[in-house]
Amino acid sequence: MDLTGRRANHRSLFKPRTRKEDDDELTESVVISARKSGQLNLSAKGLSSVPSKVWVINELTCEELKTLDVTLGFDEGKERWWEQEQLTTLNLSSNSLTKLDPQVQLLSELNFLDLHDNVIQYIPREIGNLNKLRHLNLAVNRIHTLPLDMYKLCELRFLDLGNNLLKNIDAAIGDLIMLEHLNLSCNNLTTLPVGMGYLVRLTSLELSHNMLKELPPDITSMRALKKLDASFNQIEDVPPMGELRRMEVLVLHTNNLSTSPDTNGCTALRELHLGNNKISAINVSSLESMSHLKTLTLGNNKIRIIPDEIIQLCNLERLDLSNNNIVNIPFCISLMPNLHTFLIDGNNVRNVRRDVIQCGTSRLLRYLRESVNVEDLQNGVTSSLVSNDTGLFPDKYALRIGKLLSIANQNLCEIPDTTAQDASEAEVTCIDLSKNQFRELPAKLSVVTSVRELKLARNRLLSLPEWIGEKYQHMQFLDVSNNQLTTLPGTLSTLNYLKEINMSYNRFVEIPECIYDLPGLEILTVNNNQIEKIDATLLSKLPRLANLDLSNNNIGYVPPELGNLKKLTYLALCGNCFKQPRHATLTKSTEEVLAYLRDRISS
Repeated sequence: MDLTGRRANHRSLFKPRTRKEDDDELTESVVISARKSGQLNLSAKGLSSVPSKVWVINELTCEELKTLDVTLGFDEGKERWWEQEQLTTLNLSSNSLTKLDPQVQLLSELNFLDLHDNVIQYIPREIGNLNKLRHLNLAVNRIHTLPLDMYKLCELRFLDLGNNLLKNIDAAIGDLIMLEHLNLSCNNLTTLPVGMGYLVRLTSLELSHNMLKELPPDITSMRALKKLDASFNQIEDVPPMGELRRMEVLVLHTNNLSTSPDTNGCTALRELHLGNNKISAINVSSLESMSHLKTLTLGNNKIRIIPDEIIQLCNLERLDLSNNNIVNIPFCISLMPNLHTFLIDGNNVRNVRRDVIQCGTSRLLRYLRESVNVEDLQNGVTSSLVSNDTGLFPDKYALRIGKLLSIANQNLCEIPDTTAQDASEAEVTCIDLSKNQFRELPAKLSVVTSVRELKLARNRLLSLPEWIGEKYQHMQFLDVSNNQLTTLPGTLSTLNYLKEINMSYNRFVEIPECIYDLPGLEILTVNNNQIEKIDATLLSKLPRLANLDLSNNNIGYVPPELGNLKKLTYLALCGNCFKQPRHATLTKSTEEVLAYLRDRISS
């Protein structure tokens, strides 16, 4: 994307600056403030060059020393601001800089450098000497190439190179092993180096608006990746994504894909955007593993059939199938419990009137449910809902196709025996009883031994039965949030496959002991309870724990040993009554909070 013309017009509004005018921006008060805080903000000052004193701002001139000697007399009672902080943060964004001076290497303590929205064409090799730099923003410039020395910034966590003129990236980018966020969008890239696979800490990768035809095969080595945006390229195929188990957002719209990507294994996926491609069929084999998916966009493709298996996406809220070749909307769409936006306009649909489609999602779903007839059920060509005195329950066909028993938000306190038996025979993998009035988990559901996900949020549960750990041996996800629980059954400790448990908004005063015996647990959410104590020793028994939310409890002390849980990528402690760490520390990244706690062990 060429922004040269836009920038030229933007810059022409300003008269040419002299070197003296640029130097005058660095007033004495600005220098003093920077020396006290370690931060210097010269953003949007109209600079055409960096004031020369910036590069030596950490050093006092002879004149300054004399002035201090006269005015302060080096009184020890005075605040010695000139000795307090080396410059760590430098913001030069939104100016008219054409280059970065090699003297930038003199700012050896710099960890944050923002140069976005300038007209820089050249980055000096000396930037590689800033070995403490963690954040570098070079977006919206005119950079054609990057010096190899830049790949020596081994502490770099954030690198933004978006909106430049880059044609290639060297394989040495794999040396930036600490990198967590990388933006290469809006450049002229046609290929990506294989070495990118070494960026194993990367959580966000933005590649949109380039000319890429493929993604490097070792992209699947980025196991920490949560967001990948490769939209607006020319990609024809992507490697299997199953190894990216932490991926939450995958954006591949506006490419040349002819088939849906293989996302089988992407169990954390929340958003999948595949619009504006050439896809002719939905990948049915990937649907079962995407049970947490909330948004699926497939508009402007060549899809002909909506498979009945689509209802396996039990958490789907938005489905866009507009502008395809669909002629029939299956009635199973009306069984999707959380679907509130269904876009189907721009198709040649024959089984639903156009005026119904134009009335919106709720009207369309109601029409589908009302159109079900007995003959359809007997022929097994569609799904329906069977009503009884206690509410609405899916029939055998719906259970078998969707592998889902969902009766959420029905104000229920019991379910029929036949529904439990049908769910068992259909081998459903997800049971959703959330937003009801259950005081206990119905014992009749113990016959459904294929459960992998159990959702019991927003009920009136006082306890869970012991059989839950004996019958649901393959369970991976358990949500008991917003209930009245004070403890959990000890049999939960046998659930070796349990990856995530949400216990928030209950009445726990401590984390139940059975939790510490779950070897596969990755996400533990216990916020908004009455937890009084953190046992770091017991938490260390959870080898895969990556996400721990203890916010809004009654915790009075945070043990420094918690810092030894180095595999944590997210830690929430806000809203408790302890005095250390302070709020300013808690707002930092999880890695920094853990480092702070580890430092307190030695002290």
